Amino acid sequence: MADGDAEGSPGAGRSLVAAFDHVWARFTARLAGLGNDEYFWAPVPGCWSLRRDHDGRWILDGGGGGGPAPDPPPITTIAWRIGHVGGLALGGFAARRFGAGPRELGDVEFPGRAADAIAFLDGNYASWRAGMVELTDAEWWSTLGPAWGPYGDSSTVDLALHLLDELAHHGAEIGLLRDLYLHRSALG
Repeated sequence: MADGDAEGSPGAGRSLVAAFDHVWARFTARLAGLGNDEYFWAPVPGCWSLRRDHDGRWILDGGGGGGPAPDPPPITTIAWRIGHVGGLALGGFAARRFGAGPRELGDVEFPGRAADAIAFLDGNYASWRAGMVELTDAEWWSTLGPAWGPYGDSSTVDLALHLLDELAHHGAEIGLLRDLYLHRSALG
């Protein structure tokens, strides 16, 4: 397990923390050696990415995926996916469920360099993981409440399973993008 263990989490919580740690280790191992060219590589025209705004801040195209995706959904760069899964999913849900409340998109300092992406991800994962480990059985199963809108009747278990899916599928997509980048000369 990463950074400690899940012993503080009872029942289902212990299993969820262990699953997160496993997926996290697999995901972050795939990021070794990530460089800036690969981080921002756009395999097709019109990719959503991480870009500087008029004030010089790094922002995600499309708002980071918090609303309905266009049809068809755009292809995104590794930088976009890391910003989405790290800053909005892990960091956003940690702040909302375990911290001071909802995180504003403008409060997220997205990493503009591949070299900063790991620390960005690690910090947001550490916040999410620390919150999970502290939950009691009752807190895992209690509803999120009205502040979560249409998800208010969902439990923290439901939220964790959703986030685990986000981490696993975006991690797999990043892995595929890395494979395609490595073999891009054979693509065309």
